[in-house]
Amino acid sequence: MSYSTHNVCFNPLDWLEMPASLGPKPPSELPHDSGQLIKLGEQYLNSRLILEAELCFVSALAINPGLSEAYYWLGYLYSRQGRYEQAALELRNCLAAQPRNGYAYAELGLVYFKLAHIREARALWQQGIMLTSGSVQPLTELLQHMSFYVTLDGENRVIPNLCSMATLTATKDVDLAYSYLERAYILEPYNPAIFASLAALFGADGREDEAGLAWEEAVRLCPEDPDLQAKVAAYYLGRGKTEQAKSRAEKAVELAPNNASYRLLLAQAEERLNNVRAAETHLRMAHKLEPEQTDINFELGRLLWSHVKSPAGLSFLVKAARAGHDEAQAFLTMINIDRGRKRLFSRTDRGGTVFEHTAY
Repeated sequence: MSYSTHNVCFNPLDWLEMPASLGPKPPSELPHDSGQLIKLGEQYLNSRLILEAELCFVSALAINPGLSEAYYWLGYLYSRQGRYEQAALELRNCLAAQPRNGYAYAELGLVYFKLAHIREARALWQQGIMLTSGSVQPLTELLQHMSFYVTLDGENRVIPNLCSMATLTATKDVDLAYSYLERAYILEPYNPAIFASLAALFGADGREDEAGLAWEEAVRLCPEDPDLQAKVAAYYLGRGKTEQAKSRAEKAVELAPNNASYRLLLAQAEERLNNVRAAETHLRMAHKLEPEQTDINFELGRLLWSHVKSPAGLSFLVKAARAGHDEAQAFLTMINIDRGRKRLFSRTDRGGTVFEHTAY
């Protein structure tokens, strides 16, 4: 039985060159031997195929419920994804099955460290080193992570603080910002939040192509997170990559159909693709979900007025403007100027003139 700390040398572009030697197997083709599943899971981890690796370890436990290696690797994986409670549970299960597993103690200590429970982390590390005196180096390397301890605004959570420090220093010292993410990456190479921060840093550094790739890696690591899908959609929308934005927004809506903000994002992408009817449909559904949301009222009113000159659009615009939406106020002002001194003129069927005031 062997364990590894999987120490990682950081290069923010290393993950762009994914190992091509191993492709994911369909679940039906997975081995039926627990030992083979563990080995395949480790190979998947080395190829950053974390969903497939998790499936291997879980499948190994289904075959052999007392398999300590499977518990260990699940704890290892969850820790490096930022799923600390699940990581601690699996590592405790490993220790219950194998009480003298020093590596499990060390990994559990790492989880406690990342939760800012420093005293408990030290005790667990010391226990791990004592139990693995014949192979101390990997565990002493884990102790070096203590230098990554960061306190920010009274919060001691290691990974969120490192990402926040990267954001705060990006405009002043981009190399320092990258160094913060390097520390975070070493601790949690499979955490999508780190790649989201890296994407933002690439964007601030003018490296748009790399930023897009970092966003895609974040989504690949956690494809079932609708908020992450929406953030990537917003990134693409802001850079004129409308088809990509639509694809990601559709996925966000699929994962969370009752989220009005995701439907708003999808509607904006549809409109830019000249799919006005689809955009209106999503905006009306968003409005039904959150009728007081000012951005939704503005976008629905603007779309109805701009594309079909529907007077119904004015009611949504006025509602948004009265709620303090600056763009809605500016849009109504533009309408009034175009129509002449805050009056809208329209001819009736009988030739009369109707005056409609849009004061708000």
